[in-house]
Amino acid sequence: MSLSGKTVVITGSNSGVGFATAERCFNEGASIIGLDLSAPPSNDPRRMHQSVDVSSRSSWQEFAEQLDDNSIDHLHLNAGVQSAAPEAALADYQFGNLDIERYQKMMGVNVDGVVLGLHFLLPKLKPGGSIVVTGSLAGITPYDVDPLYSMSKHAVTGLVRSLRSELEDRQLKINALCPGGIDTNLIPHEQRVAAAEFMTPDDIAQEVIRLFTIDESGATWAKVSAAKPAWVIHPPGKRN
Repeated sequence: MSLSGKTVVITGSNSGVGFATAERCFNEGASIIGLDLSAPPSNDPRRMHQSVDVSSRSSWQEFAEQLDDNSIDHLHLNAGVQSAAPEAALADYQFGNLDIERYQKMMGVNVDGVVLGLHFLLPKLKPGGSIVVTGSLAGITPYDVDPLYSMSKHAVTGLVRSLRSELEDRQLKINALCPGGIDTNLIPHEQRVAAAEFMTPDDIAQEVIRLFTIDESGATWAKVSAAKPAWVIHPPGKRN
């Protein structure tokens, strides 16, 4: 399926996976509406930028009110943060060193950002449209480096899996892409050791575009290396 003439909305669009996805979508002919609190890396006239705090109900509502119903073809709910800053010591990510403000910020972006995005933008999606949520491998396996981040991504995985039937009735598809380590500014600095291998944001962007166009819905797709395509991880009790 070509993205020519399609409208794609992307959260966290000014860096990392969101930026790479926006670039790929634009190069395939789509119109991009990027949502991010930070300024775009350049004044690129090819993409519309909206300042949206994905954790804020009023910010989402203000953005959604600018859109017509049935005006979005594809939605990439991508914005995400970990429970501590990248420069923090790994000990700061542990549950025993919980910082309430950091925790609430993380949940606001990782969980509320998905729930509110769906709430306000589902009426704006065209029948036949699709949604890709950026999850994490930490949302389908334990991640003892940052247990709270893992919890937030498990929540997203559960939501995507559980929305399949409801969105099917609305002629919409939703999938979660759950990558392993990606070379973005979210990676804790202490994890950047010589032996560490990370995928690039563009590796993930390729998969996002593929998931825009597939027939499957409500699935969780693991992506662990650039060389291996994403594959479906089925929930317990479901046959392949």
